[in-house]
Amino acid sequence: MNVKVIIGIFLCLFSIIGYFVSLHYLLLGSILTLTFWIGLWLFIPKRFFDLTWNINKGRAYWISFSLYFLFHLILYGFFYYIILGAIIYYPIYTIYVDASITPPLPYFLYWISNSPSISIIIAGYDMGIFPFTTFIGVILAFLIGSNIQKIMELKDMLTSYKRSTALIAIPALGVVSGTSCCLSLPSLVIYFVALDLGMVSSVLPILASPIYFGFIWYGLPISSVLILLFNLRDLNKAVYRLRFRNCNINKETNTN
Repeated sequence: MNVKVIIGIFLCLFSIIGYFVSLHYLLLGSILTLTFWIGLWLFIPKRFFDLTWNINKGRAYWISFSLYFLFHLILYGFFYYIILGAIIYYPIYTIYVDASITPPLPYFLYWISNSPSISIIIAGYDMGIFPFTTFIGVILAFLIGSNIQKIMELKDMLTSYKRSTALIAIPALGVVSGTSCCLSLPSLVIYFVALDLGMVSSVLPILASPIYFGFIWYGLPISSVLILLFNLRDLNKAVYRLRFRNCNINKETNTN
């Protein structure tokens, strides 16, 4: 068995087992959360990094990677606290680590996704950087950077081969679709409003259900990962076929 998989299994099991023995030890609970996400990271196949990291990274990659990752953290961090009403009405600028006590078992996934977190207060607005949003944000940033890099490579090839660059419109739309995890924010707003207003939950009970929250908080970002991954696969195929076809044309030209 792969060494990374063995280590990943050990770390995840350590986190889950430690959950039952941590009780109210805050530091141990934080360590368990970190080991859980490190363990999940080790489960990611090497093929993923070959597609998204071990490539020729140009300016397009780094710009799209950096901008999306910052946008992802800021958007989710600020909106999460604003929706919860965590606003301080006086100018204060500070940063601190926030962690929660080990909760009952039904809240394990939510706890391990949000604790510990880095909280940043800027002029009364609280921003949180959470384990899950950081984890999924890095993965999405890898995919967006590699997709953009591959689209630019495809564009350069089409230009050099004197073909229409309109062909890149379809994979570009795939990237736009893949970033739709951020579109779950309106759903989060509706969800928390539904919790505040009992009458809403009586009319639309699904809005106030944990299943709906789990779908918009976890399901949509994970769906975006799959969309971007399939889009990158198709882009690689398009680049390979275009390069292969051009090589055949050059061989025929040289033969004649």
